[in-house]
Amino acid sequence: MKKLPYGISDYERIIEQDYYYVDKTMYIEKLENIAEPYIMFLRPRKFGKTLFTSIIENYYDINKKDKFKELYGHTYIGKNPTKLRNTYNILKFNFSGIDTENEDTTIKGFKNKTIESIKLFINKYKIDFFVNETQEAQEILNSLFTAFNIQKQHEKIYVIIDEYDHFANELLGFNTNQFKTLVSKNGKVRKWYEILKQGTETVVDRMFITGVAPITLDSLTSRI
Repeated sequence: MKKLPYGISDYERIIEQDYYYVDKTMYIEKLENIAEPYIMFLRPRKFGKTLFTSIIENYYDINKKDKFKELYGHTYIGKNPTKLRNTYNILKFNFSGIDTENEDTTIKGFKNKTIESIKLFINKYKIDFFVNETQEAQEILNSLFTAFNIQKQHEKIYVIIDEYDHFANELLGFNTNQFKTLVSKNGKVRKWYEILKQGTETVVDRMFITGVAPITLDSLTSRI
């Protein structure tokens, strides 16, 4: 008997452990056919954003080629695969759960989330890269892009960011000055996104970013 995947946002687990799944894979095709490769997906909380990032992650992951039929054979996209399936190195970030008590804890949390994701990335795709934890988050990301460009010249990165504005929304609720500091022209979070934008000129081919509100997006992207 199939089970309800209450609280489970891992697509691979849902399929392998025989949970109910309502097929949303037709939207992969729609997104890929959009001329814009850098997509911001804003929806209220509990609208399935994290699960959809997992669906995208598994579909485009170059390391999951051998599992394509198992994971997607019963779905729309499995019967109508796109040309980009299983062609990317997936670099995924999730910025929920950051301690926003003060500026230091927020920056530390943001940096730790960056480091955690990059370590998973280099281990998964066998990239020779030393994570220098004395550097700022944006410097680490920039160094990673440089190393990837040298070592994987014929491959590209698909960046997925889940909950891009989770910590920022908390700051907006009780510490607007700190919010302005972090996303201002010289703010460290702003600088991180500037490096990400620069990455689109070399190794980042596509992006899918989820969040709740456009306020942080407007602050981060204005004047970049």
